[in-house]
Amino acid sequence: MNHLTARMALLGIPAVRWVIVSCLLANIGAGMVLLTMSWTVVNQHASVSALAGLMVCFWLPSLLLAPAIGLLVDRVDRRHIVMATKILRVVALVAAAALYIRHPGVAALLALAFVMGSCAALYTPALLAMVRELVDDSRLLHANSTVDIAFEVGFIVGMPISGALMMVASPATVLLITAGLFAAAFLCMLFVRKEHLEFRCDPISKGSYWQDTRDGVRYLLGEHRLVLLYSIQMLVYVTLMTTSILLAPFAKVVLDLSSGQFGAIEASLSAGAVIGAFVLPAAATRWGYGPALVAATLVMALSFAIFALTSSFWKAFFLYFVIGTCLAAWPVVTTAAQRLTEKGMQGRVQTAANAVSSALILVMYGLVGGAGAHVSIRWSYASVVIISAVACVIAYYAYFVCKEPVADAPA
Repeated sequence: MNHLTARMALLGIPAVRWVIVSCLLANIGAGMVLLTMSWTVVNQHASVSALAGLMVCFWLPSLLLAPAIGLLVDRVDRRHIVMATKILRVVALVAAAALYIRHPGVAALLALAFVMGSCAALYTPALLAMVRELVDDSRLLHANSTVDIAFEVGFIVGMPISGALMMVASPATVLLITAGLFAAAFLCMLFVRKEHLEFRCDPISKGSYWQDTRDGVRYLLGEHRLVLLYSIQMLVYVTLMTTSILLAPFAKVVLDLSSGQFGAIEASLSAGAVIGAFVLPAAATRWGYGPALVAATLVMALSFAIFALTSSFWKAFFLYFVIGTCLAAWPVVTTAAQRLTEKGMQGRVQTAANAVSSALILVMYGLVGGAGAHVSIRWSYASVVIISAVACVIAYYAYFVCKEPVADAPA
């Protein structure tokens, strides 16, 4: 069965189909919110430091709430968690829009970023664990990459829509529109029934918050293979999130682009990720996860280096498309890591990885933001070049040097 046929077969499962549609609608909204917040902050404070502050508000909850989130995902029906995060975002967006109307400025956006970050910190591990309950491990790579496609298509649609709306409407109006999209995403999840899921609580749970948290950390650190795979996953994700704060000021200050052109470059990243979500899983299945991950991270590092030197919109557009294709390494390495993780530990292990990712992202935002007044935005791209290169080295070590076997192909 080829990859396209396998994906169509997955979409033939009603529960999977509704999850994908829900992800698509939610990420159209997420793309619109991200561009609205980023461009509004950049317009009011044209600096990397201001945007870094916004992103710190978004990522801080992933670090602060990690232990509680991990246990919640392992103990509670993941479907209910996913649904709750969508409703919370509807309420937050409506409240932020009302606050922005009365008090225009970045304060409302900073508060919104914190709430949206809290929801995302809970949503991501719950969604990944829920997808694993919907399909068996032989279909997991196809399922994860299809979810990733829904995410990226959402950004492709959401970013340009938001850029266009920002030319004719206020940020508050855009936020209200995105609230409607998250409400629609919630309604889609109502068609995913409890009987569709294979929910498993951790059979070795002690019931104690701290004991269960320690068990999750020990489980992750005790598996050398998991540490390697989740390290690659974290670095790929940190690369994506770091470049998200670099692009807006680069587009405005270096390339002198409009909000629509900025949205187009962001959309090209997502378009590349969609293509990559077809290409990289096929390459991983045919030639192995190792060659696919090493090639993707190497090309990504080189593309970032070339991008930092460009002064052309079309060159920037093309290079971000290539980078997006390489970022599709994320669902590949995530699948490899999930297949080696016990289902009852999935929430704590993924949340622990997310917490480390958040810490690294906050460090990067601090470094980039602090250096913003002293270092050219072009040189700031050296950070993502280095991170991508480190991910490449770890992938090479994990699959070509390390003697311990790692997950290499779908079962």
